[in-house]
Amino acid sequence: MIEELREKIKDYYGTAMQFNPIAISNLSNIDNMTDEEIIEEAKKLHLI
Repeated sequence: MIEELREKIKDYYGTAMQFNPIAISNLSNIDNMTDEEIIEEAKKLHLI
């Protein structure tokens, strides 16, 4: 589940980079996030 959420968040920020290049900083942080941070980020982005 966490890896699926991680991929959804990467897709979200990957798409956002087309419109806002600053999103790359968020994209680069995803691999370093803990499981809890991934869940919180997914909630914040309304992915879950």
